[in-house]
Parts: sequence; structure tokens; C-alpha cells
Amino acid sequence: MLGWLGLAIVGVTGWLWIRLIRNVAVPRRRAPYMASFLAGGALGLAAILQGGGLAGSIAGGIALTIALFFSLFRSLSAQKRTEPVVGVGDPILTFSAPDETGADFDLASLAGRPFLLKFFRGHW
Repeated sequence: MLGWLGLAIVGVTGWLWIRLIRNVAVPRRRAPYMASFLAGGALGLAAILQGGGLAGSIAGGIALTIALFFSLFRSLSAQKRTEPVVGVGDPILTFSAPDETGADFDLASLAGRPFLLKFFRGHW
């Protein structure tokens, strides 16, 4: 039973986390998610150590693997949370850059008109 409970906790937490990522709404406080993953992993480990049957041990192993995977990659992440230079609704900083044809583009030329500005990462 512990293995299944650990798998359920890890599964629900992972589903919530992925939903937040898809909505670009990852919270500033991530500790509750980490604690939930670790609690599910601990329950999985307890199920394996107690030998609660093959199905429970497999569920516990899956919960433990997911918890360790998430915890390891979260701890290795070099991405730091910083405030954006320009927020939604703020005036954009003016700049000049070459467009797709190589001609100079100046953002000031769009002043007073609505526009959508998209940036594409180069693939090199």
C-alpha cells in the first residue's frame, strides 16, 4: 500500500508541476513541490524495504525513481529566477537590428502603431 500511495503522491505532484510549466506559471515557492516529491519517494523506499509484495515494490520503485530524478535535476539546474528587464505592459526598450533580409530595422519606426514583436533563436 505504501508503494501505491507514494506513486500517487509523486504522480499528482508531477501532473501539477507539468501543468504549471505549460501555463508558464511556476510559483516562486517551490519547496512544497519538492517536499511532496521527496515524501512520495520516501514512501516508495519504505515499500521496497518492507517488502510489501511485488506490485507494491514496483510502484514504490517507480515513485522513488521519479522523486530522485526530479530532485536531482532540480538541484543541478543552473537557471536562476530573476526579474525580467521588461515586464508585460511595460514600454519596450528601443533597439536596432538586422531583419531577415539583412536590412536595418529600427523599433522606433513602429511607434504609435500596435505590433507583435517575435524573437526567434538561431539554430547554429
